[in-house]
Amino acid sequence: MNTGVDMDKVILNTYKVATRLPLAQIALFIRLRQDVGWKEYIKFDSADIEKILKYASENKAVYLYKYGCITFINFNQDEIAIFLEYLRTLFVDLDYELLSKFNENHEMVLSREAYVNLWEGDEVKFPYQQYVDDIAATVLAKSTELYKIETELSEVLDEAGTFIMQLNKGHLSANSKKVASTLAKSIRFKYRSIESIRLLDRPSEFKKTIESRQIFDKLSEYFELNERYTALSNQMDILDSITGDYLSFGSKQSERRLLLFEILLLASFPLLHILS
Repeated sequence: MNTGVDMDKVILNTYKVATRLPLAQIALFIRLRQDVGWKEYIKFDSADIEKILKYASENKAVYLYKYGCITFINFNQDEIAIFLEYLRTLFVDLDYELLSKFNENHEMVLSREAYVNLWEGDEVKFPYQQYVDDIAATVLAKSTELYKIETELSEVLDEAGTFIMQLNKGHLSANSKKVASTLAKSIRFKYRSIESIRLLDRPSEFKKTIESRQIFDKLSEYFELNERYTALSNQMDILDSITGDYLSFGSKQSERRLLLFEILLLASFPLLHILS
């Protein structure tokens, strides 16, 4: 069967499919043992995938990350669709709006001498071993998750910036429901992003050799993960400043209490879901 995969390359596709993925539930269904070596992802290897696709699936793998991203190795689009449908049979809720908005792809180049270039045009070669795919899949998933956070933060900042301008012009009252809704959105965003504070950490399994550390760091630099995270941190500081400035404008203590109570009500239900 023609899978449409060029075996001179390793083709990676990552999709953001959910806010979180229930790794323990999925592992239970596929009888994957959750032990002390549990990682931030679970992996379907070629044998697992062959059972799903119903044909030989050498050189294929799928990685599912707890923060809701999935990376496919050497899959074509039809195979990706089949795997996602398989997840639905495991009662995993997929968000196809997220999937269509937040996705990335990458290719690594293989040579006949069993070496790999981490991207087209890179002059450095590494021996091609399984952990190279593991690292590349993880870095691409981190990049995709960062892209989603960057997009959401930009939208929240735009909305927060609009209401603070209106406030300065005297167009909003201290107990405006629109303001409360905007601030609640800001609070929800911050709590949803708490887990992402460690998103750029090198997973412990990629620290075992100098080579694995080099590959992780090199790919992280290629996708500009550290620079993007620094920019996010700076934008989060701006968001804190905007929401803090608004609360300092309240002219009456009772109005401020009302506003804070509205924010608490608007934010509490999603927050409880996240914390659970």
